[in-house]
Amino acid sequence: MAEVSAEVEVAAPLADVWDLYFNPESWRNWVDGFARVTASDGYPRRGGSLSWESTPAGRGRVSERVLEHQPRQLHRVAYTDPGSAGELETSFEMVPAGDRIRRTRVVQTLRYELQQAGPFAAVTERLFIRSQMRRSLQRSLGGLMAEAAEAKQVPATD
Repeated sequence: MAEVSAEVEVAAPLADVWDLYFNPESWRNWVDGFARVTASDGYPRRGGSLSWESTPAGRGRVSERVLEHQPRQLHRVAYTDPGSAGELETSFEMVPAGDRIRRTRVVQTLRYELQQAGPFAAVTERLFIRSQMRRSLQRSLGGLMAEAAEAKQVPATD
């Protein structure tokens, strides 16, 4: 199973970032390739499920099942889409604020396997797909940071 990760520090309190992360009204603004929710049952609680569709250039139909949900700390889902299956873990942590702006560190770790394996799958995954997966996480987290900054009208930071 391959693994990629990305993280950002959002210039907003943990409670605000957590609420934004689970607000489906905002997902189109920051989740990479997100178009619309097609079904939701008990999401984001443990055992809940979510199905969504991507934009035409995205992943297609994505199904998620919540494996772990620790409020304001951790959210972990198992997912499948037409190209891959795996787990996405998102952790949230308050960062000490030396500049009086409360910050939240958000880390996403994606563990995945490709759905279709061929003779060159391992090489293709390592040379091309892994970097695409990492960039997708980075785009989503960058979008979350920008969305939080817009909501609070504070500057986005790296």
